[in-house]
Amino acid sequence: MMKTLSRLFKQDKEKYTVPRKIQDVIPVKKIWKDGIFAVGNKYSMTYKFTDINYFVASREDKERMFLGYSELLNSLDCGATAKITINNRRLNRKNFEESILKPMQNDGLDEYRKEYNEVLLDKALNSNGIVQEKYITISVHKKNIEEARAYFTRIGADIISHFSALGSKCVPLDATEKLRVLHDFYRPGDESAFSFDAKQMMRRGHDFRDYICPDIIEKRKDFFRMGDKYARTIFLKDYASYIKDDMITELMDMNRNMMLSIDIIPVSTDEAVREVETRMLGIETNITNWQRRQNSNNNFSAVIPYDMELQRKETKEFLNDITTRDQRMMFAVVTLVHVADTKEQLNSDTEALLSVARKHLCQLATMRYQQMDALNTALPIGVRKIDMLRTLTTESLAVLMPFKVQEIQEDGGIYFGENAISHNLILCNLMNLLNQSMFILGIPGSGKSFFAKLMIVFFALFCPEDDIIICDPEGEYSPLVEALNGAVHGIKAGGKDKINAMDMVRGYGDTNSVVEKSQFIMSLVEQIDKNGVGAHHKSIIDRCVAQVYRESEFTGETPTLKTLREVILEQPEKEAKELALALELFTSGSLDIFAHETNVDMSNRIISYDIHELGAQLKPVGLLVITDTILNRVTENWKKGKRTHIFIDEFHIVFENEYSANFFVSAWRQFRKRNAFPCAITQNVEYLLASIAASTMLSNSECIVMMNQAASDRDKLSHLLGISQEQMSYVTNANAGCGLLRYGGFIVPFINIFPKVTKIYKLITTKPNEGAFGQYEDAC
Repeated sequence: MMKTLSRLFKQDKEKYTVPRKIQDVIPVKKIWKDGIFAVGNKYSMTYKFTDINYFVASREDKERMFLGYSELLNSLDCGATAKITINNRRLNRKNFEESILKPMQNDGLDEYRKEYNEVLLDKALNSNGIVQEKYITISVHKKNIEEARAYFTRIGADIISHFSALGSKCVPLDATEKLRVLHDFYRPGDESAFSFDAKQMMRRGHDFRDYICPDIIEKRKDFFRMGDKYARTIFLKDYASYIKDDMITELMDMNRNMMLSIDIIPVSTDEAVREVETRMLGIETNITNWQRRQNSNNNFSAVIPYDMELQRKETKEFLNDITTRDQRMMFAVVTLVHVADTKEQLNSDTEALLSVARKHLCQLATMRYQQMDALNTALPIGVRKIDMLRTLTTESLAVLMPFKVQEIQEDGGIYFGENAISHNLILCNLMNLLNQSMFILGIPGSGKSFFAKLMIVFFALFCPEDDIIICDPEGEYSPLVEALNGAVHGIKAGGKDKINAMDMVRGYGDTNSVVEKSQFIMSLVEQIDKNGVGAHHKSIIDRCVAQVYRESEFTGETPTLKTLREVILEQPEKEAKELALALELFTSGSLDIFAHETNVDMSNRIISYDIHELGAQLKPVGLLVITDTILNRVTENWKKGKRTHIFIDEFHIVFENEYSANFFVSAWRQFRKRNAFPCAITQNVEYLLASIAASTMLSNSECIVMMNQAASDRDKLSHLLGISQEQMSYVTNANAGCGLLRYGGFIVPFINIFPKVTKIYKLITTKPNEGAFGQYEDAC
């Protein structure tokens, strides 16, 4: 026997004691607050790691991930054992309701809240309903807890860095979190009852196992009962010559409470080489002896038997892998425990699992009379009670790939749809991102505005302290805003609603408020005069804007564009007359809606600026003025400690010239700094990608929702955002409401289909002859 196995079996050997109570079935002796468990003669520590998009990655990316995972396995310490665990646990309805569903507010909008909650609950319970968590548990034999803690500090940093290189976040579990994992497995359906306080436990003299153990465990030959549930442990008995990397994923796709563990025992390279060379020598000796016997019988032309030749070939390949291909020898055992409500269901599930293994030319087998030992092996405790070991190389072990697809389910998150692969809910809490800037991209009819409106509904119903500001170039948000008790300001030539383009609150701008305002006026003039703003015009605008606000401080009156034009007319340069002439139409002419003092109600928490009737020529001007007005509101809310959600449709318009683009980039930066969540919605991605500033804004945004994209836009987005062609296939000819979400470091395909029979759907849909928008247009 190899020294590694001999030493390991000696360390694992412990005196058997007959369990006298249910708690004795759990092989954990002591626990420490930082998550270290004393199990048998060892100490163990468990780390939780997130999934990566292995399933939807390109072939090249899969190879990169595979090699990265192989490197992680190679980094495992020879003096310790590792266990990779995949835990399927069913979503608990009570916990879901407490964490996701929102309370009523008694403000006249509760019918929408109730409807939204019902839709979420229905989608959660009709979806896969399984939350899949992944752990790696390291077990090591040390003399005392101090040595063990020092070891886990060192090895933990190495494991976390390797998972980070794969794109997975890895964090250690403390004692309470680890006990919760065990509690949820031992007591399925009773997850919400878990409560553990170490100080209270010690004060009362309780055993920590009292808080996690089931009410009853009944052992049978090939299954066992936990409370009112039935469970069975099976193990991977026979391996195929070639195993596909999706076998583990298929095994864990079943909609049941399950745990699959891969126990790994690394062997040092020098010992592995000696062992393989010894085996090689034995095979060569057997072949030589066989040939000698054939020669003694005058059978000089005898061919070496196939089995001997195959042993020689495989051993040579194994030795070559270890010595020249950076592979390591490892022992592994795969165990799986699954839980069912009835014995019949348990047998049916077992047969389904065995069928999946047979499909991959492998064989799973049920443990006989060792169900408890196999159970403790499958759980992420850190013990291995069965010795059905298989010798593998690093690559052979890495084929048992635990990764599938990323999931996003954050506490307090917004419903973004369902995962297109796992069909679990996508719940995103934007506060967890580095920045809250967001883009929604897609061709007309792909569902961009529907997605944005669903977010508005969430913020309006469930974030009563937040303000919502909408810039609506197509007039499609008005029915929704009015239904949510918001205010719609119709900005049009000759209209009654006026907005002062010269409004400026204290704190406006990043540095110098007047300088920032001067840049805004330059952007405005350039939108008005397509001949552009020359150097002389810039100087005049800068001088006059400073003079207007300087005089305003003395008089206490708010300046307007009329005031600015009058000051410009006083300047001696001929360029001043040109500027004044360009501004005439917008100050004393028929398009003077931005040249008067603001007369609309700015106190409502939900405001929509409808610039639909401004016309194509005035829309860029209107969008700039609205953005500047929003910046004032954001600054005021920031001082009050309030959050502002901003939605700007037809975003590409502002990048049609340099000055408006520069102003908007500055405003976007200020939004992020001042507790505002800006969301840009656009269909013309080419306009954005043609602008360096817009491309920078897009690549720096942490949340990007991509609906159906044109072919040229797909290629550019793929290059800019580093998304593979396989992932971009989810925005190729995609149905309305379907696409790809880039959320921080996650890239997840999604489906966002909202029930048509709901009142919310009728408020947010923009399809012809459907919902409130069509009726609103007819009324107009």
